[in-house]
Amino acid sequence: MTRHERRGTIVLLALIAVLLAATVLLRSCPVSPPRIEVEQDMEQFESEADSAMINVTPDNPVKKRPPKVKTRRSAPAKKSKPAPQPRRLDPVPQF
Repeated sequence: MTRHERRGTIVLLALIAVLLAATVLLRSCPVSPPRIEVEQDMEQFESEADSAMINVTPDNPVKKRPPKVKTRRSAPAKKSKPAPQPRRLDPVPQF
């Protein structure tokens, strides 16, 4: 190898080592969303959910539907198919 090829190989190996080290460092650092915004959103949602109420007035009562009675329908008569013809067997070549 010439001197330029050796230098190029060393530079490439150094770049690969730097990229590997960077990926290891980035994966080891946990990235978490800002807790303050998430907690504030959760508190707002919980307060809205707690204060939500269903208003039922005597003028507009909730009506329950009577359960449906299931009826069985007779299945239409199926036409019988004729028996299929047997498959033709081809001879197996002998070697």
